[in-house]
Amino acid sequence: MILFVLYILALLDGVLCGFRTGAGRCALIYSQRFYLRSMLRGFMVAQAASVVALGALLMTIAASHNGAVLIADLEKAAARMVAVFTVYAAVVLFNLAIRLAPSVDIRSATSVLVLGPLTALRPVVMVAGTVYGIWASTLLATKLLGAFVLALMLNSEWLLNRMNDRIQQRELQGLVPFDSTKKIHF
Repeated sequence: MILFVLYILALLDGVLCGFRTGAGRCALIYSQRFYLRSMLRGFMVAQAASVVALGALLMTIAASHNGAVLIADLEKAAARMVAVFTVYAAVVLFNLAIRLAPSVDIRSATSVLVLGPLTALRPVVMVAGTVYGIWASTLLATKLLGAFVLALMLNSEWLLNRMNDRIQQRELQGLVPFDSTKKIHF
């Protein structure tokens, strides 16, 4: 059950990273489709990271000489991680819910005062939650697996930024053809 909670948190993180890395990259007035596609990309990247993490988990358990002890250690570490990550996720979701208010001022204030700093804190929270989770672990396999999954999740935002940057470049080239061989004279 605890692994399912981590999975849901990873998917939520992916969707929000997808939105965040796409934000501000669309020049269209009606940009809802763009942002939905960005969120879907985030979901897919988080899904891929989750599949890789599950594969690593299953291989680690299969290679273990004492699977029951490893599973207990993994569950203990995961429960500690969830204690950190759910608090962060709840704060983010609460502030996103506040943005449903019809006031532009409230939406702007939550972006600047809360969601912006929370975005900056994301890597810190992820590292802190993972370290807190694996700190009490007695097995090296649990610590290595935790570090591996952390690397996957931290790199997901980088990958989404690269994807959205390429999409933005293609869209801009379609709107404004640019010939780099011509010199611009002022």
